[in-house]
Amino acid sequence: MPICSRRTVIKAIDKGEGNVAIDIETECESVRHFARLLTSATTEDLTDWGSSKVLRLAGETGLTMTCFVPTAVINCCWVELGMISKRLAMQKNTICMRFVD
Repeated sequence: MPICSRRTVIKAIDKGEGNVAIDIETECESVRHFARLLTSATTEDLTDWGSSKVLRLAGETGLTMTCFVPTAVINCCWVELGMISKRLAMQKNTICMRFVD
């Protein structure tokens, strides 16, 4: 995210049966704390706002509401699980937000 100068790389590996291993490398101490606690997720963690471990840990570790990392984790896992087309994701290459006045 251009507003944040810290770089984060997220990797997801399908472990089968709706389980994903998550590896996060980052320059941000807050995200590092989040990453130490979020090493895996289930399909439910990626689809249910109310019970998502990804979102719960984002709040518990103090990530700001504007931090893109939790959403990026979910998107990365969705691609790995085939819930978003990997071909389309690679073709688009980026997700961005534009502020207009």
